[in-house]
Amino acid sequence: MPEQHEIPTLGWVPAWAELLGRSADPAGAGFILHDGPGNPAEGQEFVAGWPGPDSDELARTAAGSPGARLSLIVAPSAAEVPSPPGFSPAAEKILLSATTAQLNTGIDLPENSQVALAPMDTYDAVEITVFDHPVARGRIQVRDEAAAVAILEVPEGPDKEVFTRALFAAMAEEAFLHGAADLHMVVEPDAAGAFQESGWTTAGRLLAFASV
Repeated sequence: MPEQHEIPTLGWVPAWAELLGRSADPAGAGFILHDGPGNPAEGQEFVAGWPGPDSDELARTAAGSPGARLSLIVAPSAAEVPSPPGFSPAAEKILLSATTAQLNTGIDLPENSQVALAPMDTYDAVEITVFDHPVARGRIQVRDEAAAVAILEVPEGPDKEVFTRALFAAMAEEAFLHGAADLHMVVEPDAAGAFQESGWTTAGRLLAFASV
């Protein structure tokens, strides 16, 4: 029996999927993510908390689906997770979370800078411009009072932190207006430290497995 840890909640997964242009269907205590229109069977990603309700059953279902991927969300302190039968380790990412109140703070942007939000099909685009030239971009999606965000582009240089914080402040305000108290973001492991310095905390690890 694996050591028990607090399993991160998965309510943010549908919003995160839509940031990636995908859809998410509930499957027990987890989700099945689909690529592209029509929800094709191939290329599905099965997402579950580990250890937790239905995670083993969802892994068995994923093993029987051609080209399926399996992502297990584990606590930050969880020890090594064994590969489920039929899968091999593929990647690891970090799940970060932050309260909207913590990130929604006043930011002094450089002169002639503006922040704008534009609704897209499955998310809102957030953009910062300087002299009407785009310099930083992000995305936010709020679904069922759960918010997921992504930073797409920030310029290197002395204003990088200011632009990053301004993107997060705009996202936090948008999330708050739609009833979401927290933001969630999936990042590469080597990027997590920089975000933690700006108010984010590690909520879990996302372990991806590929079918063999």
